[in-house]
Amino acid sequence: MVGNTPLVKLNKIPKEYGLECDIYAKCEFLNPGGSIKDRISLAMMKEAEDGGNVTKKTVFVEPTSGNTGIGVAFDAALMERKSIIITGEKNSDEKISTMRLLGAEVIQTKKSPIEIAHRIHDNDPENVIILNQFENPMNPRIHYETTGEEIIHALGDVDMVVMGVGTGGTLSGVGHRIKEHLPQCHVIVAEPDGSTLFNVDGKNHSYLVEGIGGSTAPIVLDKSVANGFEVVNDEEAFLMARKLSEKEGLLCGGSSGTAMAAAVKAAKRMNLGAGKRVVVVLTDGIRNYMTKFVCDQWMEAHLFLDPPIHTMKWWKDPITKLTPRHEYPMIGVGLSCLQAIKEMDKENVAVVVNDKRWFVGAVSKDSLRNNATNPTKLPGQSSEDFDFNEPVVKHLLKTSYTLAKNGKKGMPTIGLLSRILDITDFVIIGKNTNSTDGEVHFTPESVATADDVLNYILQKH
Repeated sequence: MVGNTPLVKLNKIPKEYGLECDIYAKCEFLNPGGSIKDRISLAMMKEAEDGGNVTKKTVFVEPTSGNTGIGVAFDAALMERKSIIITGEKNSDEKISTMRLLGAEVIQTKKSPIEIAHRIHDNDPENVIILNQFENPMNPRIHYETTGEEIIHALGDVDMVVMGVGTGGTLSGVGHRIKEHLPQCHVIVAEPDGSTLFNVDGKNHSYLVEGIGGSTAPIVLDKSVANGFEVVNDEEAFLMARKLSEKEGLLCGGSSGTAMAAAVKAAKRMNLGAGKRVVVVLTDGIRNYMTKFVCDQWMEAHLFLDPPIHTMKWWKDPITKLTPRHEYPMIGVGLSCLQAIKEMDKENVAVVVNDKRWFVGAVSKDSLRNNATNPTKLPGQSSEDFDFNEPVVKHLLKTSYTLAKNGKKGMPTIGLLSRILDITDFVIIGKNTNSTDGEVHFTPESVATADDVLNYILQKH
């Protein structure tokens, strides 16, 4: 069930953008674990097994952005071996839950996942195997032998192949195989806006698309096979991912939307006409993003979609008409968790700002309780009591929703605020501030909750 994924010719999206070339989607989300990473997980683990390195006591350890962890946990479960997955905090809760469901021990960390993986290995070098997709040559090799070969076998001639780059295994493997058979084929990288892997003159900043891009080239990445790149921002990526579902029936993730948006841009730029063939690699499905771009309210919260049109008399009122009933403390970055709790007093939320009063994040009593209840610990270590003297900035909420009165779509409405409160307990209201360095910073002013919106609705009645 791993590999041999179908190539599906797109019917509606190319026409919508005025493209005459044929675009085919390589549906990697149809692998059994849900992503293209099933290929490399199985290949790396088989190689370890064939090399005689796997015993009954073997523990597979993998630093990952999520999908490789799912693949490793999937295969380890079938091999009746233990797996430990180390991943960053950006990744969706759905990825973490899936890995745990498959029996993996998951360590989420703000530190380097690779560094932690090596620490686990050093504690038990005889039994721990680090597969390390970022350095393992099986990563690009399996894409050379299978993914690239499947594209050639299915289509013969291909004029352009488009894909995102995370570890670089797909680009390196598929790119080399395609170039051997079709030297004139253009290999195009879908680069998230904020990534500088290929867009080296771009500005490095955070972005919401998961699993692709970055600032440091992994060892397995061979940039020489790429003919160019297209920069795609979050809004373009997520809207295209939703369009792939709505118009083509392809339930794929945000990085797939990035690749498809890049393919459209590249095909237009290169003026690919009738008879030309383009392949876009769709790496994973929507399962990992059900509470993110699949959710309308999440899209609206990030101003990627407008809220629905309703006729209630309060729906279109500006948020400036709302008077929050509670005052939540705004605390400095230098405070400890204990000091933050004292500042919160009878409230549950505190907004963290720097010395210029720019927004840094938010913290809640419940999030600190959660951290104290679910400590991060390495295998073999005892659970440590939470250190409430640590700086509060180390324990900010993973997600905090903000609404700027002067955002890109102008003054937000109470209807939009209410929609965002469908998926969060509070929203921070404020203004965007342009700084001398050209950055836009959010300056918080107040915090709105469901109580505030409900009271406003009642006043209207």
